[in-house]
Amino acid sequence: MTSDFYKRPLFLILLVYAFVLSLFLPVPSPEKGDASFLASASERNIVVKADSYPFVRKDKTVFVGEILSVNGEKTKGRAYIYCKDCPTIVKGETLSAKGVLGEVFSDNNYGSFNWKEYLARRHIFSQIDASEAQSLQRAPLFWRVISDIRADMLKVFGDSFDVNLSAILSGIAIGEKGDIDKGLYAAFQDSGAIHLLVASGGNVGFVTLMVYFLCSLFFAGRFLPAAAALSVALLYTLIAGADAPLIRAYIMTFAATIGLLLGRKSGVLQGFIIAALLILLFNPQSIFDVGFQMSFLATLAIVYFVCNFNFAARLPKTAAWAAELFFISLSAQMALVPIFTNGFHKISFAAVLSNIFLVPLSGLIMGGAFLLWFVSFLHSGFIFEAVRFPLKILLSIFSFLVEAFANTPLAGITAPAWKSGYVAAYYTALFAVFNFPLFKNKKRFLGLCAAICGACLLCGFFASDDVSAVLKGRYNFSLFVKEKNKIIVLGAGISPKTLKSAVLASGSKEIDCIFASGRYKSALYALTDIDGIEIKKIYLPQGELPSASAAILAASGAEVYPAVFGEKYCGVSAERAWYYGKGGEKYTPAKSDNLSFEYKGFDFAGNMKAYSREGIITAFN
Repeated sequence: MTSDFYKRPLFLILLVYAFVLSLFLPVPSPEKGDASFLASASERNIVVKADSYPFVRKDKTVFVGEILSVNGEKTKGRAYIYCKDCPTIVKGETLSAKGVLGEVFSDNNYGSFNWKEYLARRHIFSQIDASEAQSLQRAPLFWRVISDIRADMLKVFGDSFDVNLSAILSGIAIGEKGDIDKGLYAAFQDSGAIHLLVASGGNVGFVTLMVYFLCSLFFAGRFLPAAAALSVALLYTLIAGADAPLIRAYIMTFAATIGLLLGRKSGVLQGFIIAALLILLFNPQSIFDVGFQMSFLATLAIVYFVCNFNFAARLPKTAAWAAELFFISLSAQMALVPIFTNGFHKISFAAVLSNIFLVPLSGLIMGGAFLLWFVSFLHSGFIFEAVRFPLKILLSIFSFLVEAFANTPLAGITAPAWKSGYVAAYYTALFAVFNFPLFKNKKRFLGLCAAICGACLLCGFFASDDVSAVLKGRYNFSLFVKEKNKIIVLGAGISPKTLKSAVLASGSKEIDCIFASGRYKSALYALTDIDGIEIKKIYLPQGELPSASAAILAASGAEVYPAVFGEKYCGVSAERAWYYGKGGEKYTPAKSDNLSFEYKGFDFAGNMKAYSREGIITAFN
C-alpha cells in the first residue's frame, strides 16, 4: 500500500459520500399508502411475502415480510412479524396470516437502543402479531434450495449437540445463534467474541480458501479452482443471510482473487472501496448500522496493518506468526473502541487476547461443522460419531475459553460515551499510527495529524453536553437532567438499565442526586441493579422504610437523606405530592406522604407524570 491510495477517485467519492450521508440523511418515515397507516387493534387477514430467513425465539417464529394486502385490500410496506403457530417458512414464500397489524413500539429513551428507529432505517414501519399462518404460494426454486440447505444444517447441528453448543456451532458456521443462554451470550459480549457468532468476512474467506485448496488438488492452473471457490463462497453468502458484512467480505474476496489471477496486489483495498460504495448506494441507511460500521472499520484496520507493517523479516517464523496474530486482533479492537463506548457503553480489553485463541479455534469448528453436515448424508453412525465427538470437544473448549476470558478483570468494563470531537480526534490519531510507514515526510504528516487532533479535542472540550430528557419506564417516568457536568434524576421508579444507559450516554458514570417520590420498593426500582454507576446522594420522603427498600438503599452505596416539603436539595424543591386531574393539566393534591419535585421549571410528580412548564418536555399520558 502507498500514500497514492488516498488520491484514487473512487476512494475520495466514497469518503465524501459517506460523510454527506452521516450528516444529512434523515430517518425514513412511511410513505402514503404504507400498511402502517392501517394499524388497528383488531385481528386482520394479512397476506405477506417473507423476505428474510425466519428464526425461532422461544415459542414464536420471527421474520421480516413484505405486506401485500390487508383484508383483501392491496397495500405496501414491510413488517416485522411474530408468528405463534406458523408452518416452516421459506424465504420468498407468500403466506396468509391472521393477526394484529400495529405500528412498531419503542420507548425511545435517551441513551437506550431505539428499536423503532432501527427498523425504520430498514424501511420497516409495522409489526404483525400473527396467531396463525398458511402458505399461499411457494417460494421460487432457487430460494427453496438455499433455505433447505440452511434448514438441514441447523437440524443436524441441533440434533447433535445441546442447546448452547448447537447455538455456538450454528452461529460460527452460518451466523444463526438461536436461543443461546443469556448468561453465555453475555459472556460472548464481555470476552469480545460476540462477532464470532455472526457470519462475516472470516467465514467467507475461510470457505473460499478451503474450496480453492481442495479444487487445486484435482485441477491444474488457478482459474478453475478460483472460479469454483468464488461460486461456493457466493452460495455460502446467500445461505448465511447475505447481510452487509457478508456482502462486503464476498466483494473483497472476489476482487482479491481476481487481482491474484491478474498478478495485482491492490485487489483487497479496491474490493473494500467497491463493497462499501455499492452497499451505501443500494441502501444509504446502512451508514447508521452498527454492524456495517464495525465490519468496515475492523476490516480496514486489519488491511492497514497487514499492508503497512511486516514482522516476518525481523522475527523467527513462529514468533512472527504469533506477533502478527496479536497485532491483527489489537488493530481490529482499536478501530472499534468508539463504537463500543458510544453504542454499547462497554469495552472489553480481554478481546485482544481472547481473539488470538478463539478466532483460529472458530476456524477449526467451522470446518468441522461443514464436515459434520457432509457426513450426515452417508448415514453411517460410526463415521458421523467420529466427526461429532471431536467437534463436541472443540465446542466445549471454545465455550470454556469464552467464559474464562469474560471473567477476567479486563472484560466487560462499563464505559461512558465520548463526545463527537473526541471520537474524531481518536480516529485521526489512529489513522496516523496505521499510516505512519507510508509517508516520506513523516514530520509534516505527524504535524498535520496532531493539529487536526488538537482542533477536534478543543471542539469536544468546549461543546455542550447538557441533557434534559424524560425517561419512560413500564409504569413510571423519570426526569433526567445534566447541566454543567452535574446529573440530577427526579424519580427512581424506572428500569435500572434505562437509567444506566442515560447516564453513560451523557458521558458520565456518576449521578449527583436522585430524588425518589416514595419510600416503597417500586419507587426505588432504578437502584436495584445499576452496577458501574456511582450514586452520590439519594433523597426520599421521611418516614419508616420497608426492609426491602432499606436493603436497596444500603446496596447503592450512596448517602441517603430525608427530603422535607418546602426545602431545596441540589437545587431541587420538594413539594407536596400531586397528580393531573382528569380535566387536563391541573394540579390536584395527592392524599399520600409521597413527594413531588420542581427543578428549574421542570415539574415531576411521583404518579408517573413529568412535564416542563416551558414546554421543553412533552406531557405523557
